[in-house]
Amino acid sequence: MRHRSTPLATALGGAALLFTAVAWGSAVVRYDAVAPRLDILVPLALAALLAVGWLLAVRAAPPVEQLPAAAAREGIPATLGTVRRDWGHVGAAYLTVWAPFAAARAAYGEGGSVFGSAYCGLTLFFGVVMSLYATGLLTDQLGAAQRMLKEDAAAGSVHAVRVRFGTPVREEYRRPTGMGVGSVMTTSSYYVDLLPEGGADGQDAIRLKSMSGDNFRIPIGEKHLSHAAAQLSGHTGWLCWPTRWKDIAGTDKQRRLSAAFVADTGHVVWGLMAQQDWESWLRDDAAPVRETDTGLAVEPLPRPSRFRSKVHARTLLIAAVAALTAVPYLVGAVPYGLGLALGAVAGVLALVAGGRLGIVGVQKQNMDPELWTVRHEAHPSLR
Repeated sequence: MRHRSTPLATALGGAALLFTAVAWGSAVVRYDAVAPRLDILVPLALAALLAVGWLLAVRAAPPVEQLPAAAAREGIPATLGTVRRDWGHVGAAYLTVWAPFAAARAAYGEGGSVFGSAYCGLTLFFGVVMSLYATGLLTDQLGAAQRMLKEDAAAGSVHAVRVRFGTPVREEYRRPTGMGVGSVMTTSSYYVDLLPEGGADGQDAIRLKSMSGDNFRIPIGEKHLSHAAAQLSGHTGWLCWPTRWKDIAGTDKQRRLSAAFVADTGHVVWGLMAQQDWESWLRDDAAPVRETDTGLAVEPLPRPSRFRSKVHARTLLIAAVAALTAVPYLVGAVPYGLGLALGAVAGVLALVAGGRLGIVGVQKQNMDPELWTVRHEAHPSLR
């Protein structure tokens, strides 16, 4: 189970990222400085100490718990909050994509070899391209479909029904791959059953799935739904769809719609909904158009700590090995050629560690296993 994000943990984690950025800057600006490179080693050592402090602060923080129960709201807020931006993830992403270039510059030193220049040029190109790719983290955390729903609420009306936040589900879906006899693959998807008020458990559930994204924003919807599952299970609220739902469903290849669960606690959960879940409510007018209240607003869900020891322990070990690999050439203890080789290894290891932390294995990192009820489904041909 995740722990809460405390001010102490946030401060220590932010300081660790800051000192890492200082080390990267020293490697780039003073690339031809003579070893020992204390301007890089000292910030890296401080970053490592602060990272250890961050881990201890996270472990000491209380676990994430359900939000307190709240009275039912008759009005629907006109101001729907967005998804809380994770600045730690943004900082870590940019430090990760520039780690190979920082390692290359530091290893380049005063040697000036052709191979070293080529290595620096390659990592510089990689850093620029990936930095442009990561700008998705700096843009609006909501997709176009969710922004349309937010605009409709602000304009004065949405389709809405009262629901209860039910069971968080991980669906294991088996389907043929089309690559040969007996070739089957299993994919995982996550959603939450929203139960209309007055309905029985397990019946007439409406599935709210995580938002999709692009670039580095792909994990955002999954993190958002995971945080909601940990804090809102059992709470009641309004399930809202845009009044312009036909404009969204008619232009989406999978006929999906944006939806938002507006909890009575004053928080909003954004997601997507498949046609089989929204069609009977919107086409049959079961979810009437309701006016929104300009005097009401909701806010993003509190964000728990990112760290999970079972998932991230190996990632931190890889990062530590990357830092230790850089020490020999930073203190001038190895020949120039070996220093370049160690710089390449350090840069790659730092890239792997950063990728594991925020990009690779997203579902495994974000979705706490104890939160989700597993359901098994299969393609009709496999039933």
